[in-house]
Amino acid sequence: MPISVQIIAEHNLVYVKYTGAMLVSETAEALGDFAKHPLAGPGLRHLVDLTQMTDIDRDYAKFMEIQAKKTETMASQGVETFMVYLANTPIGLRAANMGKNGWTPESGVVAIVLENEDHALVTLGLPFDTIEMMLDRCEAQSV
Repeated sequence: MPISVQIIAEHNLVYVKYTGAMLVSETAEALGDFAKHPLAGPGLRHLVDLTQMTDIDRDYAKFMEIQAKKTETMASQGVETFMVYLANTPIGLRAANMGKNGWTPESGVVAIVLENEDHALVTLGLPFDTIEMMLDRCEAQSV
């Protein structure tokens, strides 16, 4: 599956990475697995890495369905969720903006798009120079 989801509890972080094509069905499956994980819940910060994405599934109706499920899973529970989309290619930026713009102000999700890995890590308050360093040094639970 070209989507991986890891929870790094010590940093209150969910790291999501897409490689290849973003498929709606695989995104839905990953979201369902995340929702069932014992460490999942509102208030976790999210780093969504879209730097290795090559294409987007064009089923926009299904994408909006998933966005509604994401709102149920991660938002609207009185706890703010901060989400950083990291994208540095035209296709990644398109996907990041679709994701960011899918959150309503009432959802409790604050989402931003950044193009630089350093900025993403600093913005999330993470004490690492690279995502690779973060994953090497932290115990991450795959979802």
